[in-house]
Amino acid sequence: MAWETTAAPCPAWHNDMAAQFRYTLVMIITVDGPAGSGKSTVARELAKALSIAYLDSGATYRAVTYHAISQGIDLRDEAALAALTKRIDLELIPHADGVGVLVSGRDVSRQIRAPEITTKTRYAASSPQVRAVLVKLQRKIGNRMGNFVSEGRDQGSVVFPDADVKFYLDASPQVRARRRSDELWATGRLANRRQILQAIMDRDSSDRSREVGPLVKPDGAVIIDTSEMTVAQVTEAMAQIIQERI
Repeated sequence: MAWETTAAPCPAWHNDMAAQFRYTLVMIITVDGPAGSGKSTVARELAKALSIAYLDSGATYRAVTYHAISQGIDLRDEAALAALTKRIDLELIPHADGVGVLVSGRDVSRQIRAPEITTKTRYAASSPQVRAVLVKLQRKIGNRMGNFVSEGRDQGSVVFPDADVKFYLDASPQVRARRRSDELWATGRLANRRQILQAIMDRDSSDRSREVGPLVKPDGAVIIDTSEMTVAQVTEAMAQIIQERI
């Protein structure tokens, strides 16, 4: 089944759950998983359906990477990168497509999604010093948000280990490579699926073997294989589980 991203969440549970969340003081929902598993898309849709905030942890690493490059800092210099991370004026704000990213008051939401930033974010993500600072920042942002959905690769295991509901989304490397390839073709960019598959497998190995914040299935997380599901189906399945725990 295709990874259908245009179907809207089912109205039968949408309004009911959004109303319930208005009377919920604090609820933290984490969505973890490997690249291409659909966690970003689903987390945004889930937050939108529940009318609560969306915390994109990956955006914080992208923002640090973008800011470091703009400041002429060598990304391989961990000490300099960590020092910049401690100084960065970074803010996540609600956006029509999920979240906006401000650095020193400037909207860099589009710039941090550039392919060259994506390929270089690994330096910040693999740095224990940078991760320590950004974990604290993500928790601070979450505290301000109240009810929220947070997605990444260590949200349920490291950043919010006491989250009320944890999910781990997965899909086969082949399915994830096909999704990424389709996304690139849709934007008019050439895509070599074999190269994309290799890049995904390399990324999986790197994410799972890094010393800090490795990609793992968080304790107590509900595991969902999205390989044969649409975005709407995954979102609704997650919503049903959350509703049981409100």
